[in-house]
Amino acid sequence: MSHENTENSPSLKKASKVSGAPHQAQHLGKGILFMMAGSILFAIADAMAKLVTQGYPLPQVIWLRCFFGITLIATAILIKGKPGDFRTSRPGTHLVRSLAGLIMTVCILVGLKYIPLGEVTALVFATPIIVAVYSIIVLKEPMSKGMLTAILLGFIGVLIVVRPTPSHFHIAHLVMLGFALASAFLSISARALVKTESALTLNFYIYPATIILAAYPAWQNWVTPDLKSLALLFGVAFFATLALFSITKAVHCASPAKVTPFDYSRIIWTISIGYFFFDEFPDKVTWLGIAIIILSGIYIISKGRTIRTGSTVK
Repeated sequence: MSHENTENSPSLKKASKVSGAPHQAQHLGKGILFMMAGSILFAIADAMAKLVTQGYPLPQVIWLRCFFGITLIATAILIKGKPGDFRTSRPGTHLVRSLAGLIMTVCILVGLKYIPLGEVTALVFATPIIVAVYSIIVLKEPMSKGMLTAILLGFIGVLIVVRPTPSHFHIAHLVMLGFALASAFLSISARALVKTESALTLNFYIYPATIILAAYPAWQNWVTPDLKSLALLFGVAFFATLALFSITKAVHCASPAKVTPFDYSRIIWTISIGYFFFDEFPDKVTWLGIAIIILSGIYIISKGRTIRTGSTVK
């Protein structure tokens, strides 16, 4: 469920009238804290994934990431006592979304394995730009000059980060654009599902295609992990799931347009982790591209061209 529905509910409006500005500020503060927490947790999950992809075959990491992910979501459904969340009246849509989840998982892990953390995060933030393009072209939503400028600048920022120079470019940069496309599709398709499906249902059905289709390649290349590596693999799923919960809580505490920009703090955490643990640091040109993507994304989100429903999982 998107926060816009909660925000316009009669009970919340009544509470706002009674408590006034301090009440609203308190919820905004909580929303910002949840969003910042989610950003940090995603950065930790990405760092752990990058670490584990250095020592284990990629198909195995992909399969275990999704196996632990679906296990955590299923456990959450059972703990909440809502087994009905396993049922859906839209199996066809979930099948397509699950295939998109396969693309998204493969692309993000390829990116984490081969290119710096900061650049991976910058390309993740290209998703709102793609959602905005879809909203304008397919959904026929109106486009202002400011929106067009933000979209064009956003794609320029992506080109700067990806720039095909021999000393910088890796095919994983292009693969990460596959992540952004798949992630955008999951956000867009969630619009047709959030009224009938819970956030847990949406996330549970992202994983099955990857678990089934990646099983054989994972088995073919299997390397039995030690306890430390197994803990890292579980940690990737655990921290990413916890991050998703935090971000979902954030957009239920305050307007997505007000709290989502704080998700861009993730670039600070991932670049810091990359610097201290992986000896990575963006050059000046990459910084320029990152700044353009972030500013464009914040503008697009502030104008309501993308949604945060808890519908996508890395």
